[in-house]
Amino acid sequence: MCIRDRPGAMEVGNRVAKSVNILSCANIADFRASAVNEQKQNPYIDAKMTYRLDNLVERQAEFHLDFPICLQGGIGMDFEFTLEQVRRKTGSCQINPVILFGKKEYWEKKITSNFQCNLQTGVIEGSEWVSNCFYCIQNAKQGLKIYKDFLNFVNQFTVFN
Repeated sequence: MCIRDRPGAMEVGNRVAKSVNILSCANIADFRASAVNEQKQNPYIDAKMTYRLDNLVERQAEFHLDFPICLQGGIGMDFEFTLEQVRRKTGSCQINPVILFGKKEYWEKKITSNFQCNLQTGVIEGSEWVSNCFYCIQNAKQGLKIYKDFLNFVNQFTVFN
């Protein structure tokens, strides 16, 4: 089976949502006006918002991700991962973990050189901490432990009225 024939992460999520009677939603980017060879829309979507290519950044703003999980992927994942870095750097979201799901070697190859280059050239001076928001995992148990540890840490510093 060719990798393009396999369902993507969003299609799997939409299919699971439909199977358990949860509204299955999607934010779609319309690539018809470009040379991008985009995969066909998955058939498991109940509700969607479609964005033209020139509104791609606005599409991302609609996600409001509190606990993003990035799966191994290509340019789309690179774009979304970069936006998560920017959100943390600019303070437009709370500091929370970003899960990088997949092989450690993949994520090391994908992002380490980027962080090292930024550090060596001084373009992230004062915000090196951003690299500490990302956690590479290989299974759900590891992800749940990260969330549990994070929430326990946050609860230690929460003042209840």
